[in-house]
Amino acid sequence: MSSSENPMAYLLEFGLRKVERERPELSSDGQYQALKDQLMRDADGHFQEIQATYATVLKTRCTCGGQLEPKDHEFGRAGDTIYDSVIAKCKACGSAQEFQFPKDGFISEARSAMALRDYLKQSYGIDYADIIMGELQARQHGA
Repeated sequence: MSSSENPMAYLLEFGLRKVERERPELSSDGQYQALKDQLMRDADGHFQEIQATYATVLKTRCTCGGQLEPKDHEFGRAGDTIYDSVIAKCKACGSAQEFQFPKDGFISEARSAMALRDYLKQSYGIDYADIIMGELQARQHGA
């Protein structure tokens, strides 16, 4: 899946390209490349889980028979399981229903993101999360 179809992968690639422009030596760092590739694979897996969750919601009918439409998306935790919660509203009667699905992809993506962040911080003194946030804030204020 291309990053243009996956908003999270797009943001990750955007931020990492900025880091790579500032630190060209990363292009020859095999450990960095491996961690980055794993993160992008996990981001794609997580996004595919989200798409499957939304598809399930759209296939489900309200108790009144009306079409459900996803309205909100959040994560929760019950014990050791992280859930993706989707709140859907019925187009016909307006009632809300919540769907919860375990999310292995979210956990994998978070672990990969932290591994890459730790590696860049320890090896290069770079916090790519801060760089990405700074870029996003600059774009928001510049827009």
